[in-house]
Amino acid sequence: VYGVDTEAEALAILRMVTSQVPRGIKWRDARPYVLAESVEFEPSAEDSQTGRLAVTGYVRGSNLSANRLIHVPNFGDFQIECIYNVPVAVEAAHGNAIEEDDEPAVLDRPDPANQDSLVAANEPDQMANEQTWPEDEEMAGWEAQMAQMEEEEKRVAASDERVVRVPRGTSSYQAAWIPDEDSEEDGSDVSSDDDDDDDSMMGSDDAEIGGSESEEEEDDDQEYEEMRLDAKGRLIDGSGMNGDGASVAGAGAGASDAGNNDDEDMPTAEEEAVHLRAYLAEREKQNRDDTQFPDEVDTPMDVPARQRFARYRGLQSFRTSPWDPYENLPLDYARIFQFENLRRTQTRLMRMAEDAPARVGSHVRIVLRAVPAAAAASFRPDRPFVVYGLLQYEHQMSVMHFTVMRNDEYTAPVRSKDPLVVHMGFRRYNVQPLFSQHLRAGSNGVHKFERFLKHGVVSVATVFAPIQLGAVPVSLYLPTPADSSAGSPTLVGTGTTLDANPARILAKRIVLTGAPYKIHKRGAVIRYMFFNPEDVNWFKPVQLHTKYGRIGHISESLGTHGYMKCIFDGPIKQMDTVCMNLYKRVFPKWNTTLWSEYEQDEAQRQQWVAPVDSEPKAEFMEL
Repeated sequence: VYGVDTEAEALAILRMVTSQVPRGIKWRDARPYVLAESVEFEPSAEDSQTGRLAVTGYVRGSNLSANRLIHVPNFGDFQIECIYNVPVAVEAAHGNAIEEDDEPAVLDRPDPANQDSLVAANEPDQMANEQTWPEDEEMAGWEAQMAQMEEEEKRVAASDERVVRVPRGTSSYQAAWIPDEDSEEDGSDVSSDDDDDDDSMMGSDDAEIGGSESEEEEDDDQEYEEMRLDAKGRLIDGSGMNGDGASVAGAGAGASDAGNNDDEDMPTAEEEAVHLRAYLAEREKQNRDDTQFPDEVDTPMDVPARQRFARYRGLQSFRTSPWDPYENLPLDYARIFQFENLRRTQTRLMRMAEDAPARVGSHVRIVLRAVPAAAAASFRPDRPFVVYGLLQYEHQMSVMHFTVMRNDEYTAPVRSKDPLVVHMGFRRYNVQPLFSQHLRAGSNGVHKFERFLKHGVVSVATVFAPIQLGAVPVSLYLPTPADSSAGSPTLVGTGTTLDANPARILAKRIVLTGAPYKIHKRGAVIRYMFFNPEDVNWFKPVQLHTKYGRIGHISESLGTHGYMKCIFDGPIKQMDTVCMNLYKRVFPKWNTTLWSEYEQDEAQRQQWVAPVDSEPKAEFMEL
């Protein structure tokens, strides 16, 4: 704090301010960018909505090469057709003499062998997966099963039967319009995605977080049923009966009549407001429960735990237990790119940029290929129009990680996979990130998945996104402002990019809990963690721990109701809770898209349409 009580103090502060040199922005100076002075667009003969875009301005930041791609904010990445050196005729400050530079000339053209491609992702080969030859034991009885399946298919084909999965209460007339399950090619993908979403999202009405994960699946089974229909859409063999023995067709007759008018079923504005308030209140409750009872899940009583948690595994040590990062990867991981040594590649690419022909400070015109007309229409003289050069490989997709620190002014819950807009350097994308803890990883590279983005804690967000080399500032926003009257985007959090590392493991944890029934020295009988002896024997190798710090293991199963005898490293208390940690790896979804703010009409597109000069003329600048 400096005082300005006297004129001498004020002059001293001014002298200090004028002598300060501002710090450079390293991530921006490492890449070329051009602040456009003029923009021209020439439509192509094949499509009037795309064409050649010419941007004129000074090269800043780093040297520019025609082999690299150019990023136009809100519109994407484009290839360079040519870079021209645009001479500037300078009028001398004293006298009428005019000093002109050289004539316009081609500064750089792309080399087809070395020019960056616009292909951002690989095309996975389905036949490149691991192929195994079945053993004799696996083939035993296969001929009989195939014959039985062929007979069933012939019977169904002869009788024109089909099986459809419909909501309860659906009439046979409505079911006749629903395609059967065999005709849906993407049914397995959708079901797997829904299962992942159910596992990664919480929906709990109890005090313990995540308690309704099994209830959601149970409700889903109760709300749907299978119906067998003939060629005329009539029920066969009494299929479609509800639990009370009544026909679904009869139960759904009134529903079909009432559902003829879709407008009557649409909720009113008041009902929408009530539903929205209930949804926000439920999210608040889930966030609060996650803080009080982190990762705790109730074991379902009607589904065996070994089936409900089949994808989960136990780890003796979260930091050192081995976990193969390339085990059971989803198909999306075959589309991305990975570096053998990211830092060494980044250093090499920075050195390559120093040898680019278009030097910093040169006045150039960059001609881009296949640019939409809306990009030229978005140019306005009163608003900066900046195009950025990308380093090599920054157009390819990979698994990007960046730190996030929540904005204290935004207090609403933010859950993993919530739609957000990420502003990463000079690029913006629509993403649905996964959050994880920002801690030093152990020898296995495992990081704990977080269901919510917490206040006051630095987390790591993981998304599929184009590669971003170096440390670049990141900011997260809501897709739509939380306050419509404000008109400005709502800031959710800020951070910095970490790296592009597909081998980072995000492990979702669930905690199964049980209560002591009888205690005898170091041994205890635990109940309510499992409800049948098969589950106890299945999870017997997994280590146990208590909330008061005791470590133990399952010794044997007792009875037929899931009671088990456990041994601990010391006596436990009756008020203690026995826990078992299970982990499952979660992956981001391939749903990243470019964010754009422009919606152009035809009049705006035609405003900036003009031919692109092959030989640009010299521009005059008065000093």
